[in-house]
Amino acid sequence: MFSLFKPKNNDEIEQIYQMIIDQSRQEKLYSDFDVPDKPIGRFQMIMLHATPYFLSFANEGHKVKSQNLFDRIFKDIELSFREIGVGDLAVPKKMKRYMQDFNGIIQAHAAANADHADITRRNVFGDDGKMSKPFQTYIKGLFS
Repeated sequence: MFSLFKPKNNDEIEQIYQMIIDQSRQEKLYSDFDVPDKPIGRFQMIMLHATPYFLSFANEGHKVKSQNLFDRIFKDIELSFREIGVGDLAVPKKMKRYMQDFNGIIQAHAAANADHADITRRNVFGDDGKMSKPFQTYIKGLFS
């Protein structure tokens, strides 16, 4: 009976979410490409791997899928904050900042002729940060 109230594409969203998480946890991202193995670095990798899905959903008019994926990602981020000991009063502030970052990342990648590697470089390593050619190639492959 309770399954009547679940979204119909919940299984599909969960599969997509698991693929995003599996991709964002690849050891090479942190060891070979020097992504900081900290919560913000992991968030950036989740966003990097989720962005092609969000762009595809937007292009195909799948607003519900996009919202469900967003909800799934941020539900897990909130849980992760709580698991690492972020206090109850600080969680909403951190969530707001991460959601603002998410919106900025999606908007930057959605722009015509977006340089996905450069957007990621600035988000992960800062404006003056360097990114290896293999990481640039990896990113271009995600958006091709």
